[in-house]
Amino acid sequence: MKNQYTANGSRVIAFVLFICTTVISAYAQKKEPVFSSITLQPTVAYLKYQSENRRMIRLQFKNGRSYHEVTAAISFNGYTDNITIPASTDGLEVFELALPGAAVKIATQATITLRSAGQTYVARCIVEPARADWSVYVLPHSHVDIGYTNTQANVLKLHMDNIDESIDLAEKTQNYPAEARFKWTTEAIWVVDNYLKLASAEKEARFWNAVKKGWINLDGAYGNINTSMTDSRQLMQMFAKSQHLAKEHGLEINTMFQGDVPGASWGLAAQAGQTGIHYFLSGPNASDRIGNLAKWQDKPFYWLSPSGKQKLLFWQCQPYSIGYRLKGAKIPNFFTTDEPKPFYTGKPTENFLNPYLFQYLEDLEQKSFPYNMSILTWAMSDNAPIDPELPDAVKAWNERYASPKLIITSVKQFFNDLETKYKNDIPAFTGDYTEYWTDGVSSAAKETALSRTTSDRLKQAGAIWAIRNKPAYPAAAFDDTWKNLLLYNEHTWGAYNSVGKPDDPKVKSQWEVKQGYVLRAEKQVDSLTSQVLESATAKANAIDVYNTTSWQRTGVVYVPAVLSKAGDLVKDAGGKKIPSQRLTTGELAFVADGVPPLGKNTYTINTGKAFTKGLAKVTSSSISNGIYNVVVDTQTGNIIKLTKAAGAHNYVTADSAGLNQYTYMPGDSLKNLVSSSNASIRVKEKGPLVVSLLVSSDAPGTKGLVREIRLVSGLDKVELINTIDKIAIRRKESVHFAFPFNVPGAQVRYSIPWGSARAEADQLPYSNHNWYTMQRWVDVSNASYGITWSSPDAPLFEIGNITTANLLGGLHYSPQWLSFTPQSSKIYSWVMNNLWHTNFRADQEGTATFHYFIQAHDGGFDNFKANQTGLDDHQPLIVAAASGEPEKGLFFKINCDNVYVEAIKPTDDGKGVIAQLVSCGDSDSQISISPNNVSSIKIWESNLLEDKLKTLNDHFTIPAKGVMSVRIEQ
Repeated sequence: MKNQYTANGSRVIAFVLFICTTVISAYAQKKEPVFSSITLQPTVAYLKYQSENRRMIRLQFKNGRSYHEVTAAISFNGYTDNITIPASTDGLEVFELALPGAAVKIATQATITLRSAGQTYVARCIVEPARADWSVYVLPHSHVDIGYTNTQANVLKLHMDNIDESIDLAEKTQNYPAEARFKWTTEAIWVVDNYLKLASAEKEARFWNAVKKGWINLDGAYGNINTSMTDSRQLMQMFAKSQHLAKEHGLEINTMFQGDVPGASWGLAAQAGQTGIHYFLSGPNASDRIGNLAKWQDKPFYWLSPSGKQKLLFWQCQPYSIGYRLKGAKIPNFFTTDEPKPFYTGKPTENFLNPYLFQYLEDLEQKSFPYNMSILTWAMSDNAPIDPELPDAVKAWNERYASPKLIITSVKQFFNDLETKYKNDIPAFTGDYTEYWTDGVSSAAKETALSRTTSDRLKQAGAIWAIRNKPAYPAAAFDDTWKNLLLYNEHTWGAYNSVGKPDDPKVKSQWEVKQGYVLRAEKQVDSLTSQVLESATAKANAIDVYNTTSWQRTGVVYVPAVLSKAGDLVKDAGGKKIPSQRLTTGELAFVADGVPPLGKNTYTINTGKAFTKGLAKVTSSSISNGIYNVVVDTQTGNIIKLTKAAGAHNYVTADSAGLNQYTYMPGDSLKNLVSSSNASIRVKEKGPLVVSLLVSSDAPGTKGLVREIRLVSGLDKVELINTIDKIAIRRKESVHFAFPFNVPGAQVRYSIPWGSARAEADQLPYSNHNWYTMQRWVDVSNASYGITWSSPDAPLFEIGNITTANLLGGLHYSPQWLSFTPQSSKIYSWVMNNLWHTNFRADQEGTATFHYFIQAHDGGFDNFKANQTGLDDHQPLIVAAASGEPEKGLFFKINCDNVYVEAIKPTDDGKGVIAQLVSCGDSDSQISISPNNVSSIKIWESNLLEDKLKTLNDHFTIPAKGVMSVRIEQ
C-alpha cells in the first residue's frame, strides 16, 4: 500500500485523517456529560506533598467527567485539608489526593466533600495501614519467542536491534536518577550468541562495555526451553554458552529468566552447583493452559534439589505481559509489523503502572506479604522493540510518589537486593514444578521422537570418543549439535496463527526452520558417530560392540546387512559360537554377553549358517522367550496376557481391553473415544533367538496401524514397536496407547533430568497433574513387585485415566486442571494431539514410530535398577566395523553402588575425560575411580566449564540423590 501514494498524497491523507479524528474527538467531548457522583478509592501509595510523604487516595468522577475547577475538603484522622481541583479541557475521570496528617496504624475513614455547580457531593472510604517503603523493580525485556510473531530470521534481527537501541537509550539516561537509568535484559543467550557472531570488532567492544556498565544484562539460559523435555545433558548444556562467555570476559552470570513457559524441571536445582545458576526468575504466561500455576506468583522460595545439597532462589513474578496489557492499545501491533521499531507515544506516564500497581501491592499486603519489594517485567509483547519511554515514566513516577518507588532493574540486581535483605526469611521447598506446555510437543510426534533419540545418540558418540581414547575431540561440533537440540526444545513451535492459518507461507516457513533444528542435529550426530568409529585399518568380517553405560551389559545386537555379508555365524573373540538369527529385515541378530562397562567386545561374522540356540517361541497369537509369555487377542491385537518366569500373575488388568491398545479421541471428549479394529496378526520373526508378532489394524485418524511385539531369548524385556501412518486432520484430536498394568496398590515414579520423582509426593503444589513428562522410564510398583515401562520416543503419559480430555482453550483456573493425582498402575502414553489454538501444529501426517519396553520386577521399587533399565532402553549397544588398531580403551575404571554415569566425554581441551555421576540411593554412596592400562590418574570435582574445582582421592563420596561431575586425567 505504501508504494501506491506519492509523498504529497500521503500528506493529504494524513491531514484528512487528522481533521476527522479532531472532529470526532471534539464531538465525543461535547457529548461526554459532567459527573453526577463521586467515589473515593484508597491506595497503598504515598505522594510527595509539600515536603512530606502523604498517603494517597483516588477521587473518581462517575457518570461523566470534571471539566471545571472545583473545591473540596478532605477530612482524615482528625485533620482537614482544603484543595482545589483544576479545570481540564479533556475532563478528569480521576484525581489523586494527598490525605492530611501522618500515616495511620489502624483502619481510618476518609471523607471528601466536593462542591461543584451548586451541588455538594460526599464520598467516603476506609484507609487501611500500608507500608511506606515499597520498592518495585521493573525489568525491561522483550519476550524471546524464536519465531511465533514472525519468521525466525526477522525475530533474531529485532532482538539484535534491541541491543543496539538499548545501549543508545542507556547512554542517554545516564544522568537520570539511578533508579530511572535504562537497563536491558536480553532474556535469551541465543540473541547474544548470534549478535556476537555478526558484530564487527567495534560493535562487539561496545557491547561488552555496555555489559560491564550494567546497561546490558545477561541471564544464563540459551532460550526459554521446555526444561522437562530436555534430558540431563541438554539441561546442563542450556547454560554452556553463557558460562563460557562469562569466563572469557571476567563476568559472573548466575541468573536465569524464563519467560512464558509455565513450570520447570526440578533438575535445574539439582545441577545448580555445576552450572553456577543460583537465581531463577519465572515470568509465565498470563492464562493460556497454565492450570493453577498462578498461585505461585510472588511466593519466593529456595528450591532445594533432590539431594538437598543444591538450591535455586526462585521467584515467579506476575505474568510477563503486563506492559503490553497496560500499554498495548497505544502502540502498534508488533505481531503484524514486519520491521518493528521503538514507539514513542509522547505521553510516557499514561498507560503505565498507575493504577495497576496500587491494586497489585494492596493485594500483596492483604496476603501478609512479608517483603517490601517485588518485581514486574515490562515487555511490549512477544518479540517487541524496547519501550523507549520507560526511563521517563519511572523518573516522573519517582518524582511524584514516595512509595512505591520504581527501580529499573536486572534479574541479578533484584535477587541480590532481595537476598541481602531477606536471606533468612525466605522458605525452602523441594519438589518438581511439573511443566504444563509439554503437551504441544506431540503435535510433531515424529520430530519429537527424533529429538529424543538424537540426544541419546549424541551422548553415546561422546562416550565412544572417551572409550576409544581417540584424539582431536571436535568440541565445537558437539556444542553446535547440542544447540540445535536445545532450539528444538525451545518453547516456540511455530507461528501465532499456526492453527488458524496453517497453509500461510510464513506459518510453513517457521515450521520448516523449527523442524530443521532436529533434522540438522540428526545429520550432525551421524557425522560425529562416523568420525568416532572410523579407523585407519579394519578387521575383516569383524564388528565391535560398544557399551556406553557404566555397568556390564548383555543385550541384543542388530548387525546391519552391510556389516554381515560374510555369513550368519557369529563368534566371540575367543572363537566361541554365539547364537544368531538372520531377521526378515536383513539384519543379523545376536546377543552380546558381558560387554564391559564403558567398553567394547569384538565379534567376527563368519561364513556358514547361524548357530541356532534359544528358547524363544512363537504361535499365531503368542510369543515367549523363557522369561516372558505374551498372549495377543486375535480380534483387537492388544496384549491380554503378560506373565513372567512361568508365574501365575498376569500383569494385564483383567477388566481392561489389554496392553498397547490404540485409542483415538476426536475433539477432546472421552465420550467419543474409539479404538482400532480389523486386526490381522502374522508371525514376523520365528526364532529361536528373536520372535515377534506383527499386528496390522485399521485405526481412526490413520491410514493404518502396525504394532510389533518382540522378545529375545533369555532377555528380561518385552519390546513393542508401534507405527502410525497418520492422516492430516485439523479437527481437534488425540492419540493414546493404553497400558493398564495389573499392580495393585502401586506408587508411580518417573525419571526426570538428574533424578526421579514420585507422582504427587514429589511435586510442588500447583504443578501439572493432568499429564507428565518422563525422561526414560515410568515405574509402577507395590512392595512385592512392579513394572518398569520405558519409551525413547514418547515422553508424555497420564496416570489412571485419560486426564487430557476437556482441555481445549486456555482454561485458566478451570476445574479440569487436576490438583491431585490418584495413584494407579494404569498408564496412558499420549503420543499425538493438536489441541492447542496457537503456536503448535494444526495437523501432522505420515509415519511415526513409538518404541516401548516393559520389564517386570520382583520386589519393590529399586531406583538404581529403574535407571539401569531406562538407560539400557535409551542407549542400546552400538555395533560398528571392528577397528584393526590396537586400543587401550578408557584409561580408568569407575566402581560404585547406586550411582550411574549419566554422560561421559573427553574434555573440550582434550586433556582428560568428564564423567557426570548421579546417585540413586537414599544414603551417601562411595565411588572409586582407578587407573586402567596407565600407571596413575588425577581426579577433580568439576563443573559445566570442566574446571578443576577440588582434588579428589581415588575414593570419594557422592551425597544421596546427588549429582557430581568429575574430571579425570592420566
